[in-house]
Amino acid sequence: MNKHLLLDKAYIYPLPKDPTPPVGCTFDADKGFWISDENAKPLVTLTDHPKLETKKCDVETGEDRKGE
Repeated sequence: MNKHLLLDKAYIYPLPKDPTPPVGCTFDADKGFWISDENAKPLVTLTDHPKLETKKCDVETGEDRKGE
């Protein structure tokens, strides 16, 4: 039996790497976000710290991928 057309033609995205925890931060499970070990502020409020990937490592697709 042949594969369905969508399965045959669908683009298979490579699996993303597992995100690594940020250095110098601790995850506060009660609050649900990362906190800086240095100043106890939420990581998202710090401007000098690199931003993280989404926890699900979402693959964003959009208008720029029309050529697939």
